[in-house]
Amino acid sequence: MLELRSKAVHSAVLDLKRRISEGVYANGQQIPAERVLAEEYGLARNTLRQALKALEDEGVLVRHVGKGTFVNPEAGRQSEGPIARMRQASPEDVMEARLMIEPRAASLAAVRASESDLDAIDTALRHSVNATGIAQFEHWDAVLHLAIFEAAKNSLLAEYCRAINDVRSQPGWYQLKKHAMSSSNRARYHQQHTAVVTALKDRDGKLAARHMRDHIISVRDSLLMIEDEDEET
Repeated sequence: MLELRSKAVHSAVLDLKRRISEGVYANGQQIPAERVLAEEYGLARNTLRQALKALEDEGVLVRHVGKGTFVNPEAGRQSEGPIARMRQASPEDVMEARLMIEPRAASLAAVRASESDLDAIDTALRHSVNATGIAQFEHWDAVLHLAIFEAAKNSLLAEYCRAINDVRSQPGWYQLKKHAMSSSNRARYHQQHTAVVTALKDRDGKLAARHMRDHIISVRDSLLMIEDEDEET
């Protein structure tokens, strides 16, 4: 058990460092709350605190009592890379890019996926269905989409997906998705994910692309409707 916990802490430390180095969390920026990160990584909060403490000890993070945990402004000056610039993209731009690229990736995955790729996709789908909270669902949703991209066997496409997932992990995006995540929307996303995965298993690239397109359109419409409502209030 201790070994498993140590591995979980190490994995969280590495992922948080990656996000910081790529500019997902900029210098001086507050990182998401412990509760959000714990749900996203599927960790107990005391286990997550070990990861945050390790990063504090390294000088990567600084904790301000009563305010939260922030990226040390002096730690890592690489926040102006492409991921940092992508963080400035509007939800409309992000969803437009996803709509152009992700159906094609699903089509490729249907042809190129190995059995182990399909197992990873199926595992991510199962976890997303069983997710108990929004943050956990969003984590497994991102894992599912990345698994599909990796099954397409195109390294550039996979990097694109990782970049999009990093952008979608921003606090502003999380709040937008939280408002859009009704029980009916989540049920629809489950149905759409299942349809995509079934088409992948059937090696039907055209159907996989069509189902992925339908899914991205549903997500886009839900997110942008919420954003429009926020602008009107």
